[in-house]
Amino acid sequence: MKFLFGVAIVVLLSACSQNLGKSADSAQQLSRKAADAALDTPAARRYIATRHKLLLEAPEADLDKHFDAIQAACLKLACVVLRADQNRGGGPYNPAQATLTARIAPHAFDSFLDILLKHGKLRQHQRESEDLTSEVIDVDARIANLTALKTRILDLLAKRSGNLEEVLAAEKQLSTIQAELDSIQGKRKALAGQTETTRVEVTLVPQSLAAAGSWAAPVVEAAGESGRVLMSSLATLITVTVAVLPWLLVGLPLFLWLRKLYRKRKARRAQAAM
Repeated sequence: MKFLFGVAIVVLLSACSQNLGKSADSAQQLSRKAADAALDTPAARRYIATRHKLLLEAPEADLDKHFDAIQAACLKLACVVLRADQNRGGGPYNPAQATLTARIAPHAFDSFLDILLKHGKLRQHQRESEDLTSEVIDVDARIANLTALKTRILDLLAKRSGNLEEVLAAEKQLSTIQAELDSIQGKRKALAGQTETTRVEVTLVPQSLAAAGSWAAPVVEAAGESGRVLMSSLATLITVTVAVLPWLLVGLPLFLWLRKLYRKRKARRAQAAM
């Protein structure tokens, strides 16, 4: 019986090793077939990753207050804050800005949007979606295949007893399968985070005079643009000067020396001709 058990273990582990050695090709082919079959089913569930990017304007003096209120509302709706940045600014070329990136339940997005519109004027709303159905089905199929393989080895070890070498080989194989299973389950969890929640990226910027509709907006905007053009030209001039100056320091004395030498030779030729 031990001999038969040993043969069974060797055959099973050999098959497992070959399968794992070729896991990238065989498992992916099976997973793709499963994904294609599932997608062909009319009632198949779709896994869609949705993202919203919003740009809001608010009075600069109240920017922090509005941003704090937006964060509080987000947490109240059980969202997961991925990133929250605040830049209070430091001059005309470093304006204040606040950015919030979060994940929220799809059914709560409309409520969150209503709150956002109370704390800023919507300037831009970009919607993006990505169909991850085939990728999710592929990952689920790979998890099912690895789980079945792990179960077969555990069942065989539970029913029979082998020698130490066979047990160690089985444990090593199980460790390899479990590592791959943990990795693919982590990927499935990440996919679930993308498809079961909505990603929201909110940027809050100061309300400009132009956006506020002031009668002086065109003049202020033109003056600001003129200042930017002037500073840009000055920056270009400084860059060119710094780049050319070393060559002038070397080239100018050389040019003057060559010109002096040329004049001396020209004078000698004139005297010789006389």
